[in-house]
Amino acid sequence: MPEPASGTDRAARPLEAGSERILEITDLAFGGRGVARLDGFVIFVAGALPGESVRARVERVRAGFAEASCLQVLRPSPDRVEPRCPHYAICGGCDLQHLGEAAQARAKGEQVRALLQRLAGLREVPLHETLRAGEAWSYRFRMEFDWGRDEAGKTVLGLHRRARPGVLFAVEQCQVLPEPGNELIAFLAREAQARGLAAWDGRLRHGLLRRAAMQLARGSGEVLLTLETARGHTGPLQALARDLLRRFPRCVGVVRRELDKAGHLVEESILAGRDHLFEEVEGDRLAVSAGSFFQPNRHGVGPLRRLAVGALGPRPEESILELYAGVGLFTLELARRAREVTAVEGSRAAAFAARSNAARAGLGNVTVAGEGMGRSSPRSAARRAAGRIRPGAGGGRAGKAGLRLLRSRDPVARSQDSGRGGSIRGRRGHAMRPLPPDPSRGVRGVAVEEGVMLARGAPGLRRAAPDAHGARGEQAEQRGVALELPEPRQVGDVAQRARAVHQRVGLLVVALEVGTGGDLRRGQ
Repeated sequence: MPEPASGTDRAARPLEAGSERILEITDLAFGGRGVARLDGFVIFVAGALPGESVRARVERVRAGFAEASCLQVLRPSPDRVEPRCPHYAICGGCDLQHLGEAAQARAKGEQVRALLQRLAGLREVPLHETLRAGEAWSYRFRMEFDWGRDEAGKTVLGLHRRARPGVLFAVEQCQVLPEPGNELIAFLAREAQARGLAAWDGRLRHGLLRRAAMQLARGSGEVLLTLETARGHTGPLQALARDLLRRFPRCVGVVRRELDKAGHLVEESILAGRDHLFEEVEGDRLAVSAGSFFQPNRHGVGPLRRLAVGALGPRPEESILELYAGVGLFTLELARRAREVTAVEGSRAAAFAARSNAARAGLGNVTVAGEGMGRSSPRSAARRAAGRIRPGAGGGRAGKAGLRLLRSRDPVARSQDSGRGGSIRGRRGHAMRPLPPDPSRGVRGVAVEEGVMLARGAPGLRRAAPDAHGARGEQAEQRGVALELPEPRQVGDVAQRARAVHQRVGLLVVALEVGTGGDLRRGQ
């Protein structure tokens, strides 16, 4: 029988992998694991919730913390609910289906507060109540499934297992995937096997099918499928794509991405239909190309755009610089309120879609730039695009200098951004808005995002390049500048980018996004 954890017990018998303990769960970590503490030593317990007493087995002991699995819930939390998905116990995607929605909302808020207090050094963190974006199920705009082998060695098209990410399992019904997504995946798996199309084997470096990614628009109902494959076998894949379009009328295209044996993209082509779908957001009809980023929560796109643009508050005389603009979701609404928008996007396909979306909306004050330089050059992008912005009305000073919106998708990195480089103060009463509870995903990642508006003062932006009126070296203190960062994996990388742009533009405003999305394929 395991004994309750205590500081004395730890001193006498240190934690060892394979040992069992009775633990009191006091907190919830990112990734959905419960947190127990043993004389200051942190133990992360998968499947446990705050307020619970559990019997746990220690799986791994690291320097400063241990990882454990929950064997038995001795005293359940009142917030514990029955997971809706039959795959929840093994799937590497969803994290908190066993936690009620109201408790998820509280957990998100507290994690936002803790991050900014601990990493950003903020003492007071005003928190608004969590905002809901819509339905918690069938919300994904994009989802990916891999071809590979299951535990029995059988070839399947599915998702990765929670404890063994190198092993797949076939998905019967994914609860966060809108229809006809589940039907389409079942059709693909069945037809690939019937037609003798082999899955790629990374060990043997042989086979054809690697991955199936689908985008599912909520407003238009259109579906776009992308197949990642090895080289060759074009004829059989085209036949499969044509049959798929006949079977699923809502599917408007099948795109192929051919990868070499090292996994590098060699060629992209259309197997059937077109290479983009249309999504409708509050009156805007947006073309979204295969592979282009779009907000992963279909229900939260409109609310997110209203919150972000409303918090920025662009004025008619202002110029907006938007980095990592994607297909122009925010660009269009910004262009309606400001004098001009320079949207920077490194993806050629996304930049092309952004131009067509602006033209379709009848907006002639949008310039899209930056395609071809990649998504890893924010400093270069800011430097090039800043030269395109003209001074404000009447020339000279166009209001208070500032970088108006910084959107970063990593919660730890966001809090680091906020805490570096000087004092931070609230702006115009804006406070945190963690969004929304979601029983399928938990507190990590990105789906519906928005958050705290923080600001600090700094010098304005000086341009050496001539503007549209021929002025050179003029102090162009643009008030409306919008910056989006790609999803960062390194805190230092985000901080470096924030400092780089902050040196060129003045007032730094951070929009903290808290949401429910995540990588459903890899289970990260």
